[in-house]
Amino acid sequence: MEKVLVAMSGGVDSSVAAALLKSQGYDVIGVHMQLWDHGEANFERIGSRCCSVIDSNDARRVCDQIDVPYYVINAQDIFKEKVVDYFVHEYLQSRTPNPCAECNNQIKFNYLFQKADELGCKWVATGHYAQVVQDEAEGVARLHKGKDEHKDQTYFLAGLTQDALKRTLMPLGGLSKKIVRKLAVEFELSVSEKPDSQEICFIGKPGYQEFIEKQTSPDLRPGGNITTTLGEIVGEHRGLYRYTIGQRKGLQLKVKDPDQYYVVGFDTRRNVLIVGPEKYLMNQRLVASQTNWVRPVSGLKGIECYAKIRYQHEPAQCSVTIYENNTIHVDFEKAQRAITPGQLIVFYQGNEVIGGARIDEIASTEAIQ
Repeated sequence: MEKVLVAMSGGVDSSVAAALLKSQGYDVIGVHMQLWDHGEANFERIGSRCCSVIDSNDARRVCDQIDVPYYVINAQDIFKEKVVDYFVHEYLQSRTPNPCAECNNQIKFNYLFQKADELGCKWVATGHYAQVVQDEAEGVARLHKGKDEHKDQTYFLAGLTQDALKRTLMPLGGLSKKIVRKLAVEFELSVSEKPDSQEICFIGKPGYQEFIEKQTSPDLRPGGNITTTLGEIVGEHRGLYRYTIGQRKGLQLKVKDPDQYYVVGFDTRRNVLIVGPEKYLMNQRLVASQTNWVRPVSGLKGIECYAKIRYQHEPAQCSVTIYENNTIHVDFEKAQRAITPGQLIVFYQGNEVIGGARIDEIASTEAIQ
């Protein structure tokens, strides 16, 4: 009857996680984090029910069904400061942020463990598709990919520390989404047919560009020129925040073959968007910082591993060199397409996550021939 605090989003995954742990004999307490207030928004237009009153009510209803206590934590102010403001600031600096990982790192787990301590809970559990392996022989907790490769969420969890992992349960890690849906029906949970929520909970269907425009004044997002890698002016942009590395659509270029041009960089000093052929998206080296090693590693020599430079990216073989202040250089065996500053790079050895960092820059802008 060990006490476990379960993070309840109001969705299927966290609800099944709570029901599973209850059935296994844990003393379960459900906690819902209120992160964002959509107010009276039209949810059809928002296109996401995450962080809504609907979600809170769904989480409460599930806790009533499985007969466990239910609490709500209001974290809207710090979510606005640490996640939403960060999200807007990064785009205005011509970087592409990852708010879900930032929310995990800065807010969710911090608040959950604080609440767990207040309630006397040994464990914190979530509905993530990932596996935590307690390696008692080595005295470390290991973060492994979820069994369902299509749902694996370890990319967003690479900021977790050893202290956190040693107290974390992820009961869905060994299951597929299909099985989780079946379990929701077997447990007769009220959310068994509820669709999955949108990834970025505070934006919804209108998109990030409209969201940023509502959060900022026009003078912070001026338009400017679009140039080729050779400096030829080929169009005008409507604010650098509207574009990401590798983008091809919506550029409206005045060139012979516009479909052959991609966003390959930004000159923030001159407020210029740089476009070029696809070969300029291919690079083998990057610099990253804010590194977190999930599992302790030695920085005395290069670390051989595989890395993902975005969530849906195929892991690629690389070598990592560690420098001071948590800065690292990553050299890929083969050139990678559209390395994007602001995004996470996450390192794997086999199925295990060993660490992650935030991409600062491409180490060389020379195209790979």
